[in-house]
Amino acid sequence: MIRTMVFAGIIALAACSSEAQDSAKTQDVPAPQIKPIAAKAAQVAEPHSEPLHDAQSSSPNPDAAPKKMDWSKPLTCVGQAVQGGALLCRTYGSTYVTLGGTKVQSDGSGQVILGFDRDAPSTVTAKLVDPGGHSYSQTFDVKAREWDISRIDGLPKNQVSEYTAEELKRIRAATARKKIGFASQEPVVRLTSDGFESPVKDYIKTTNFGAQRILNGIKKRPHYGVDMAAPAGTPITAPADGVVSLADMDMYFEGSLIMIDHGQGLISYYMHMQDVLVEPGQIIKTGDVIGKIGTRGRSTGPHLCWRLKWRGQNLDPELLTKWPDQVQLSQD
Repeated sequence: MIRTMVFAGIIALAACSSEAQDSAKTQDVPAPQIKPIAAKAAQVAEPHSEPLHDAQSSSPNPDAAPKKMDWSKPLTCVGQAVQGGALLCRTYGSTYVTLGGTKVQSDGSGQVILGFDRDAPSTVTAKLVDPGGHSYSQTFDVKAREWDISRIDGLPKNQVSEYTAEELKRIRAATARKKIGFASQEPVVRLTSDGFESPVKDYIKTTNFGAQRILNGIKKRPHYGVDMAAPAGTPITAPADGVVSLADMDMYFEGSLIMIDHGQGLISYYMHMQDVLVEPGQIIKTGDVIGKIGTRGRSTGPHLCWRLKWRGQNLDPELLTKWPDQVQLSQD
């Protein structure tokens, strides 16, 4: 179901990009060489994530056959099994988990991040395989959500549907750089069971995650972020520990863009800033100032567009600030 939202008056409206998908259809260009940004060695620190339960941790010895794991217990998770939601789960170390076609390996302490896209179906099954090849499955009932409609008119045509040859060149170059940022997949989970803190302390929310965007009367992809209006120069802080995978002041739609990998490809990102205060490879701690609110790129007023992806799935970052203590799961 869809609710209609109309933003008017003095509230700053945010017309965020829909990444490369909102760009005009362009001719194919050579794929960039994707080399995920590695954390700078001098800054590497152990993550401060506490165990979710006392499950056995596995660090397979290549010289010995791994033992069969005890799968009598289901996964233990915190988070929300809902469209746009994410879970932080504890299983056994070095276990492969496949969720909806996306495959990820738990870290050495058995932590694994799982995400549910905005358009996830009502049930999704996770398939687990331990280091010994023994399998297990867990089905999640995914709660459906209602989505708003967000209409914004009066945008320049070259931010919606008409582009010059030079603008198309900039769009393609920006898209290639974003691919590098999204390719980051830090193996160690830096997210904790506390979830996210808000990156902006005082703001007016002008657009919810998942809203169907209609720009200048043209239906676009859904808005995959949360728009947070605040005065220009307002500090933006990291919502959780992570590694910066992209920091760029010259993006076409976003204006400026920061991406932070919180582990296993859970990438939070930040748009339209007037200042970017971090660099690729930098280790970030919760609460560190990473930038300042601005109105660069496709924007109609000072605000932050805050987004979240997990392995290509579009997630709602606000849901990670509202995690319940534990998700009750039933074993298949």
